[in-house]
Amino acid sequence: MQPSNLEPIKVIYDISVLGQGHLHLRARTGIFRVIENLAEGLTSSQECDLLFSVNQYFQLLDASLDYIASNPKLAKVPLLHSSFPRIFNKKLLDTYNLVGCQIKNSDASNSGKDKLFLDAVKSHLENTLNMIGGYSNTIDSSNLDEVDIFHSPYDQIPASVKVANKPQAFITIYDLIPILYPQFLLNEQIPLLYKQTLASISQKDWVTCISHSTKNDLCNYLKIDESRVFVTHLAAEPSIFYPCHDRAKLASTRSKYGIPDAPYILSLGTLEPRKNIDCAIRSFAKLIEEQNIKDLYLVLVGTPGWKYDNIMAEVSKKNFLKDRIIFTGYVPESDLAALYSSALAFVYPSFYEGFGLPPLEAMQCGVPVITSNTSSLPEVVGDAGIMVDPNDTDALCHSMLEIYNKSSLRASMSLKSLAQAKLFSWERCTQETIAAYRTALS
Repeated sequence: MQPSNLEPIKVIYDISVLGQGHLHLRARTGIFRVIENLAEGLTSSQECDLLFSVNQYFQLLDASLDYIASNPKLAKVPLLHSSFPRIFNKKLLDTYNLVGCQIKNSDASNSGKDKLFLDAVKSHLENTLNMIGGYSNTIDSSNLDEVDIFHSPYDQIPASVKVANKPQAFITIYDLIPILYPQFLLNEQIPLLYKQTLASISQKDWVTCISHSTKNDLCNYLKIDESRVFVTHLAAEPSIFYPCHDRAKLASTRSKYGIPDAPYILSLGTLEPRKNIDCAIRSFAKLIEEQNIKDLYLVLVGTPGWKYDNIMAEVSKKNFLKDRIIFTGYVPESDLAALYSSALAFVYPSFYEGFGLPPLEAMQCGVPVITSNTSSLPEVVGDAGIMVDPNDTDALCHSMLEIYNKSSLRASMSLKSLAQAKLFSWERCTQETIAAYRTALS
């Protein structure tokens, strides 16, 4: 509840990522969920008077409006924009499509000059549409004069905000992977672009980070005043991640992904080098080979990322692994609680995480967790899980064996997982964010 002596904070919150996720469902990644949940939290809080904006690309404006209309929790929040450029853009697009149809339907009797003319018109229209699509300043300066906070939860703070007098500018930083671990990125341009984003943070701006680990990394890199950087921990959505005891659901989910009625160790994440999946595979192979275990499987949930071939090469080193490792590919949210809940343990040997949502999701489902002792992961898992050096195959193998052999350890770790997961909630994240706003305004 809002304290009676405080006025609501007027906030502009950028939802460009939500528009992108509305256009492309596969773009609904962890960051999408973070931005969505915080938007819903700020909307429901009586401490905030919320407005939305789209500052990434103008072409996401319609998608963002459609997204808001599709989300009952956000449907009443206004999205700031001028109707003129939107109508102008639609007219241009209609004309572009009309010219394209005329070109397509033109027959051989048309003169070459007509065809050249139509091609030239289409080219000019396409260039104009691209220029408008990349235009990102959708906020009028008068809007900025009327609000207290502008919050960019993903991209750079717009130049128009930085030169405005009124709002305090916030940006959210999730991790420093492009700076600290550029070798884990496929696109060599990302570190350069990310450095530009970080360089745009001035001494008068404010920052929220999703973990103390990320805050420390950011402050060490930028030498920014720590008092202007706040930690707003993330959460796992309770309606999606919970201990599933529905036997029919558990059985049907196993059947759907070809998982036998036997114990399995689960891992989840994009299959790419940073997640260190090849170490999990080596440890699993060592475990079942040295202990002669016949009834244990490794289930890997996630879409193939770059250098996916390296993971498959690790599987091919041992002939027996092709029958003991199950790749599910993409799994919809509706199946995740059952997959987590059925697992003997959840293994997540990632080299670096800004927060590490999958271990928290697993704990919220009551699953024992084995993860890395690096970056933010100890901060999230606490003493509920087992933490190992991500390069130590033997330690990971031993931890999996301990959980496999000891039912009492599994039961104890399950209870600790549930207790640790209760420390994180979207309500807490929202309150930490609002507290940061209050500090900036005080």
